[in-house]
Amino acid sequence: MINCVIIDDEPLALNLLKNHISKTPYLKLISGFEEPLLAIPELEKGNTDLLFLDIHMPDINGIDFYKSLSKKPELIFTTAHAEFAINGFELKAADYLLKPVSFEKFISSVNRIREIIEQKQAKNPRAKDYFFINVAHKMHKIFYEDILYFEGYKDYTKLYLTGSASPLLILHNLKYFETIMDDSDFIRIHRSYIVSVRKTNTISRKSVTIGNVSLPVSDNYRDLLFNRIEGHNAE
Repeated sequence: MINCVIIDDEPLALNLLKNHISKTPYLKLISGFEEPLLAIPELEKGNTDLLFLDIHMPDINGIDFYKSLSKKPELIFTTAHAEFAINGFELKAADYLLKPVSFEKFISSVNRIREIIEQKQAKNPRAKDYFFINVAHKMHKIFYEDILYFEGYKDYTKLYLTGSASPLLILHNLKYFETIMDDSDFIRIHRSYIVSVRKTNTISRKSVTIGNVSLPVSDNYRDLLFNRIEGHNAE
């Protein structure tokens, strides 16, 4: 079951999404909010798998609101303005829906990210502390605890591990790992890097250090990084 939250300041749009969710067997509505700030306590519980978020709202736009969250569920933007939706993909938005949202478009969008969410649910670190990944036609067993950081390299990703002299070169881009890794344990800090929170030694506005390696923090991910770290401190 996929737990959903809706944030939309338009009651008609909010109720339409509620109706779509009620007709979808694998979706469960936790709550709907017309005011974004009222949703924060619910979202910070960490029980939300999927957030339907309006972009154009009076007090705060959806993009800035999502950036402010320390615990970020999968995201589908809803908007009446297609030009706003493009900016959503600078974040971790899985998709966007143009209002008024038809059930056909809704179910098509949700189905595209259902597999991603279910993979993350199955990858509960309390139940399983490893995964297998194909590297050079061999399946390698990777323990989450051994991961230091990921480095994006065109259509490939270099995976750096504790105790390994050289990284594994994997035929998946960095976005793939950003999607499947638990974002409470792994944080993207740059267009080219995702780091393990557990393995991070120091954090500044410009860089993150892991062991003897210093990795850059980009402007686009700095606020996300510090919000996430503050969320860890609050837990």
